[in-house]
Amino acid sequence: MVEVKSDTKVQIDLLISPIGELATPHLDSGPARGNAMDSIKKVHDGAIAIKDGLIVYAGRREEVLSKVRLDNATTIDATNKLVTPGLIDPHTHLVFGGNRHEEFAMRCQGKTYKEIADQGGGIVASMRGTREATVQDLIGLGKQRLERILAHGTTSCEVKTGYGLDRQSELNMLEAILTLDSMQPVELTPTFMPAHAVPPGTQREAYVTEVIEDMLPAAAELAKKKAYPTSAIYVDVFCDEGYFTLEDTKRIFDKAISLGMKLKVHSDEFKSLGATALACEMGAHSADHLLAITDSDIDRLASSSCVAVLLPGTSFFLNLKEHAPARTMIDKGVAVAIGSDFNPGSCHIFSMPFIMGLACLKLGMTAAEALTAATMNSAYAIGRGENIGQLREGYQADIVLWNVSKLAEIPYNMGWNSVETVIKKGAKCE
Repeated sequence: MVEVKSDTKVQIDLLISPIGELATPHLDSGPARGNAMDSIKKVHDGAIAIKDGLIVYAGRREEVLSKVRLDNATTIDATNKLVTPGLIDPHTHLVFGGNRHEEFAMRCQGKTYKEIADQGGGIVASMRGTREATVQDLIGLGKQRLERILAHGTTSCEVKTGYGLDRQSELNMLEAILTLDSMQPVELTPTFMPAHAVPPGTQREAYVTEVIEDMLPAAAELAKKKAYPTSAIYVDVFCDEGYFTLEDTKRIFDKAISLGMKLKVHSDEFKSLGATALACEMGAHSADHLLAITDSDIDRLASSSCVAVLLPGTSFFLNLKEHAPARTMIDKGVAVAIGSDFNPGSCHIFSMPFIMGLACLKLGMTAAEALTAATMNSAYAIGRGENIGQLREGYQADIVLWNVSKLAEIPYNMGWNSVETVIKKGAKCE
């Protein structure tokens, strides 16, 4: 937090002014729930003052200008522009080798996710391409993808391993993620997810034991070697029929907690096995997917700190008839976030503005709820809600300027990238 004396104007580095409309979630403590998700602070003729990568003031232009000094400060004109917090994607799989365009064709011909997986496709198909890639290959591919998502307004995102499915390949993916975090503007939240699928020719019980006894400790050791805090790494499990059981998930979670790692879970995507209740009980930061969530688990989420991360791009890309019950969750007080689930197979969509459009069209959310879900609530889903996701004093200056004037135009323009300028930590991204 930048300390400001009431009788002294602050010398700033960057001023965004005038702003046509500043739109941001604005809560002293989050995540937002219920009606608060639809309550966006909107300021017309606004301004944002930035110093040392943090927001000093955000509000009406006249008020902001009366409190700052502009000596040598850079000014960005946002006349008639919409300005929002940088978008935050809390669920991606963007580090992988190969692609699965053949599966897209199969799906268009009516094949289901399970049928494709049974024929050697799905996660296992990406395993082959990822195992063949070097760490440098993965870094190069990841950098290209991050450049694209940054251009679409995403300033922070979570990235999972999970396509290597053996010790070395999973560690290679984690190393690539940690390296990418330090070499480009988008801030990454790493998630270690060897429990994404059981590799061919391996017994599930034996693989779970290997994950617990070998892979998780090795991931913690790699983080230590890279001077990256283990406490900032998440562990995720795909708990669903045909993947990992509830007991598998609990065992993996117990080990993760013992190593100081945080928890996420792929839950209730195809069938409810109890993973959402487990996530709430064990303090997971998020439960993701939730297409098959039960009413009782919705109630559990509503009374917990666990964020529901909904992925409308996946149900859209898989051409499913049903989508996550967002309206019921919001109405019952669940903290709802949205993410892209960008991956090579079940959702090859990286654009968060497009995901916001799907959240409105397929999940019944308002544009304001979609913005809250893609900023403040997504920040809480990755443990960053105290310093990103809002345009307010003391928050990191992660900001998007849009070539539109109203918030509703973001989901409305699903087929056009309306991002004009992205600012990360107070610096304009070129």
